[in-house]
Amino acid sequence: MTASIAVSHPESGVALVELSRGKVNALDSAMYRELADVFEELSDREDTTVAVLTGKGKNFCGGNDLHEFQSMSAENGDRRMREIRRGLFSVMDCAVPVVAAVNGAALGSGLGLTAVCDVVVASDRAVFGLPEMNVGVLGGGRFAARMLPQQAVRRLFFTAEPVGAATMRDWGAPIEVVPESELLNVAMMRARSIAAKNRYAVTLAKQSLNGCESLDLKRGYELEQSFTVRLADNPHAKAAVDARIEQLARKDRS
Repeated sequence: MTASIAVSHPESGVALVELSRGKVNALDSAMYRELADVFEELSDREDTTVAVLTGKGKNFCGGNDLHEFQSMSAENGDRRMREIRRGLFSVMDCAVPVVAAVNGAALGSGLGLTAVCDVVVASDRAVFGLPEMNVGVLGGGRFAARMLPQQAVRRLFFTAEPVGAATMRDWGAPIEVVPESELLNVAMMRARSIAAKNRYAVTLAKQSLNGCESLDLKRGYELEQSFTVRLADNPHAKAAVDARIEQLARKDRS
């Protein structure tokens, strides 16, 4: 356990990462560094195939600690921004998929954290927003655009007003909205489904999806095919093909 992030392994192949700092799990520079360290370490753990990211208490993440903005200057701003980027992108670049279990507020960088996860399950009392315009900063719009169309992003950004999980889903965000009491159970179900698969195949799949996301169709599919070739010689891949062929054969015989 680190100072502001708790890591446990409740089931085989599954890591549970819990943000734990104050009432809203606000992110400061130290916590961004911890976040990066945690997800870089999970990338190297052969016993971990998927991670679930959530917040302790009633909130996922209320965004950045505003006290850090008070002390930001031209001298320290670039360094702090690098730490923020390293922390956020450590989740996206984690070798294994990350399932967000969003309980309560996911604001500012909290929405950013949600956006860099691979799968999102949200409580029916979760709220999402970009309050940056109300606190004299910018940022977050590009992360929101990973989940929402442009006009929805601009409404969040210019009004700085949060919206509920159901509204996010109605606007097009690919999130699963569940009762608050079922949030972690459902997130763990999604994680369990991933953990049941071969870790090597899962890590290649994540590299492939991350790599082709910003490419056009032709170059993206070419990259995906290169990962298929890399996977082809893996014995688990061969076993999966053999098992599927046998399953279909049994179905034909029945």
